Order: sequence, then structure tokens, then C-alpha cells
Amino acid sequence: MSGSASGSGSYQAVVGILQQKCFACHSSTAKMGGFVMASYLTLMKGGEHGAEIVPGSSAKSRLVMMVEGNIQPRMPFGGNPLSPAEISVIKSWIDAGAKGPAPGEAATLQPKLNIPDIKPRFREVSPVGSAAFSSDGKTLAIGGYKEVRVLNPVTGKVLEKLDGAAGMVRSLAFSADGKWLAAGGGLCQRWGEIELWDARTEKLVRTMRGHNDCIYSVAFSPDGKLLASGSYDKTIKLWDPASGKVLRTLKDHIDAVFAVAFSPDGKWLASGSQDDSVKIWDVATGERLYTLSDPIDGISSIAFSPSGKQIAAAGYDKYIYIWNLTQTAGNLAQSLIADEDSILQIVWSPDGKEIITSSADGSIRIRDASTLDPIGIIPRQSDWVDAMTLSPDGKWLVAGRFDGTLSIYRMSSLKQLLGPIVAFKPYVPPQETAQAQAAASELAARRK
Repeated sequence: MSGSASGSGSYQAVVGILQQKCFACHSSTAKMGGFVMASYLTLMKGGEHGAEIVPGSSAKSRLVMMVEGNIQPRMPFGGNPLSPAEISVIKSWIDAGAKGPAPGEAATLQPKLNIPDIKPRFREVSPVGSAAFSSDGKTLAIGGYKEVRVLNPVTGKVLEKLDGAAGMVRSLAFSADGKWLAAGGGLCQRWGEIELWDARTEKLVRTMRGHNDCIYSVAFSPDGKLLASGSYDKTIKLWDPASGKVLRTLKDHIDAVFAVAFSPDGKWLASGSQDDSVKIWDVATGERLYTLSDPIDGISSIAFSPSGKQIAAAGYDKYIYIWNLTQTAGNLAQSLIADEDSILQIVWSPDGKEIITSSADGSIRIRDASTLDPIGIIPRQSDWVDAMTLSPDGKWLVAGRFDGTLSIYRMSSLKQLLGPIVAFKPYVPPQETAQAQAAASELAARRK
């Protein structure tokens, strides 16, 4: 607790203390004394005795009186009393006005979990979880476990390594003006996280948290003023990337949101979910305009047509769905069982003529967007293509695989231009590394 106690009386410093010492009894499920600390709002609301915190006066705050033992029972109930340093942090925060979280900081509290860092005993692959081209097509970002790599798409050379993500980077997005690179991920059942990077300097601008579970998709609005995120916590958030603030939280899905996408004009946001639906939202108001409920299983990926008049979706039921969109309704234009297993990713080409899908059956298929008739196939992928994207001019197709390999194909011929290269090396347990080093040393000694 010394780390939290060393804070300067900020909300985040207080959160660290409450998480470890108080949250077990004052979560949204325990609610002892009617006092819930699950968010800044509930913390300030108080419990059965009314407000527990009086901003500007720690001496009048019931919370302080109870942790100091001036009111019985002393808190934490049945636990070790807070240290003088911890109480000082709380009092300093209250006396300074008990201000809420700063922009980009989480407004909700989560249980402090002591999860051991257990390393695998055997070799494990390190998947390519996401991929995105910059708007000028000159750089390619790929996301893996706890890092993003920026590559030269012609040579495959790594230009930058952007470290620090909490877990797997499941989605990447560049803003159209080339200013921002957003990396979405987080830790399952703990929090969603977006790392926002300055794409020109490769410096981390801020880390944004607000979801209660990991993020599976991020997307910038065409003007770059909004960033959307879809999470396993069933919600969608619209962020102001310039400040890190959450502007809206969109709630209507009843299961994980795996995909979000803005329409080309930025007026609509589409979301695809495990609840077997695609929803269309009005970006300006946050209103859900309508639900496209034709799918019979979860949706893993969505893509607007370049015109914005249609949207395609695909997922676990192996179908491609295409709807015609209006302001008030979406009508199913066509659907097709397109693959032999679940569809992982769907991409609409920039010229609007082709739709590309990757499947768990080990293939990448290219189809005519107007008819869904097959045009070409890239078979025998070495593993699932979980990350797929097209260059802005539509000439190159990137395939990032679960086994950590990456290839770039020329769309005109479907010939491989680059790869397969190992984008992220497998995890090798220390004992295997030590054994390999010992064997190499023994071999070298024999050759002398």
C-alpha cells in the first residue's frame, strides 16, 4: 500500500487505498451500510447515513472519522487499520475538494486482484492480434501481446516498437490525418484499455480506461474527432481523443461487442455483437436507430461500403450479410454461406468492388461485392488470420495469423509479396532456453 500512500492526495491515489482496504465490503454486490465505492458518483453519494465525504473538510467527513476510529466500528471492519500515511492521502484529497478522476482516468473502481504471473512451461505462439495501415499507406502497425510494432510494408523492417499495453492488442486504428494511432485491448474481466500514440513521433500520449472488460475493436471517425471502442462488457464508448474523455456510452447490446465502424460520412456508427446482431447508431445523439437481426450467430467483423449505403457483416454462422441502409431502416440485400467455418474478418475494398474474408477453415476468399460470387482464394493459411486489412489504395492485403506470422499479398494477382515473416516470436520458457544454451556449449566443446 505504500505506493498508493505516496500519492499527493489525488483521486487515483485514494482509489488505490480503497481498492485494497475497503472495496471487498463496499462493492456494488456487498453494499455494507448501503455505501458503494464502485464509482466516483456512488462514493460521493454515501450510504445509509448520507454523504460520507464532505468536499473541502476531512474533519467533517464521516469516512475519515471511521477510518481514524472516532466513530465505531472502526473501518475497515475486522481488518487492519489504515496507516497514518494512507489516512493522510484520503484527508488531503478531501481537503482539496474531493475532485473526481482526471480526463482519461477510470471513474470506476475494480477489486484489487492479486493474480500471479504464471509463465507457461512449454513454448507458446505469440499471435498477431490486429493490423492497420496508416492513411498514406507508408507504414503498417501490427498488434501483439503487450506491444505494437510499426513496419515498413515493403520490406517488413520494424521501424518502431511501442511497448506497454496491458495485454493482447486486439484492435488498431490510425486517424485519417495521420496524427493518432489507437491500440485497443486490456485485461479480461478487469478493464478495457486504449493506448493513444502520436503516430508521427511514436510517443504515448495517454492511456484511456473506462470499460469493465477488454476492448475488441476501435475506430476513428473520418474527421478524427471521435474514437469508438467496443468491449466484451457489452458497451460501446465514444471518446474525445484530444482530451481522453468519454463523451457517450452506448448500451443496447446484450453480449460482447466485437466490432465497431463509422460510416464514411461519420454520421452513423455500426456495431457487431456476440448477440447475433448489428446495430446502427446516430453519432450526433447516441440514439440507436435500428437493429439488423438477420444473423443466426455472433458477429465477429463488420465493414461499411465506401459509399456508406451498405454494410457487410460476418461471424460464427459462416454467412456474409449485406444490408442496404437508410436513416430509418436496414434491408437485407443478400446473404451467403461463404466459408466452411467461422468467418474471422471481413474487409470491403476501397473501390467498393470486392469483399474479402478470412475464415477458421484456413482460407482467405475474395468475392464480387455486388453478387458475392467468388473471384479468388488464398488457401492453406498456416493458422487463423485474426488480423486482416487492405492498404488505402487497395493494392496490398495484409494477413496476420494466430501463429505470429505475417504475409502481404498483391490483390491483383493474389501473389505473396512479403512473408511469411515471424512478426512476433513464440514464447520460449527459461528452462528450454537454458537447455538449448547448455547443448550449444557442449557441442562447441566437443568440436574443439
